[in-house]
Amino acid sequence: MILVRYGEIAIKGGKRREFERKLKENIEKALMRKGMGGRVKILRGRLLVDANDEAAAIIAKVPGVISVSPAREMSYEEIPEYLRRALKAKSPKSFKVETQRLDKTFLRTSVEVNREIGAFVVKEFGWRVDLEKPELVIGVEIIAGKAYVFFERIRGVGGLPVGTQGKVIVLLSGGIDSPVAAFLMLKRGAEIVAVHFDQGMNARSVVERVVEILNDYSPEPIELIIEDHFEILKPYVVALNRLNRREWTCVVCKVAMLKRAAEIAKEVGALGVVTGDSLGQVASQTLTNLYFETMSVDFPIHRPLIGMDKEEIVAIARKIGTYDAFLQYPYCECPFRPERVVTQGKLEEFEKIRKELKRFELKP
Repeated sequence: MILVRYGEIAIKGGKRREFERKLKENIEKALMRKGMGGRVKILRGRLLVDANDEAAAIIAKVPGVISVSPAREMSYEEIPEYLRRALKAKSPKSFKVETQRLDKTFLRTSVEVNREIGAFVVKEFGWRVDLEKPELVIGVEIIAGKAYVFFERIRGVGGLPVGTQGKVIVLLSGGIDSPVAAFLMLKRGAEIVAVHFDQGMNARSVVERVVEILNDYSPEPIELIIEDHFEILKPYVVALNRLNRREWTCVVCKVAMLKRAAEIAKEVGALGVVTGDSLGQVASQTLTNLYFETMSVDFPIHRPLIGMDKEEIVAIARKIGTYDAFLQYPYCECPFRPERVVTQGKLEEFEKIRKELKRFELKP
């Protein structure tokens, strides 16, 4: 039996039931994809999953879940006998009982339960009570007349259930940033479709691995669309060379990718394009160049990492597992990158380049 807690869903008012049902559906899909069964029941303030304890780690990765606990269901009166058996194999130096009473019709308060169960454990095992830093926490939750007892609380992803906020396109590479951006959009309830501009050099296989990792956080397998990096960008590079404007290559190429992603978004019914841009990190991500890129694409562009520094992004990548995939990413030096790149260009100059490129039937 897995006890599932959610947080933000509880404050959604009239949408709460809809979000609970979506979370229930997503948990069932996640377990099914891992070859596990599990009937999910919606309780007041909790979800209860009838599944083996091993399912807890899978459920913890479902967006919308803030924590999970493998638990045992029983009447309040059965708790002492259960603890007598369950705690035999444990030998902590200290413990505490932590009770949450979601069923307010239950006659005992949380403090009274803590005292009663704590007194039993001290008498039975002689362990010391430590309310600040106990080695063992005995969790008790009272829900709908039943007691749920557990010894572990696994932290979940949090956020909102995937599928409650629509669909987005994510520009996905095998680097550090874009997989984190994809994860954060999943965490906020968006369904994602990944688009990768392939440069060869085994990069595609790494991106496919990244998608496999991100699939743990998605109720449905993430669609991966592969675009040819050279086919999409080469016409722009050739035109810029003829115009003697090579220093604008990175900006113009980024615009070309965003425009292609926007076309795909319209084809699949997505509501925006997501990038792994972090302000000032590379040439195409200075505030000036981000402005040029955004104004050139008539479609919403979302940048969930925009205010994060590299250490913050790396920390998330390590936590979700995509950093290890990045370590296998081959170094792909873009053959189109010029020796000098524009970082603080002028709008008038950029507008002039856009007009000039139209002569080559290109629309940056």
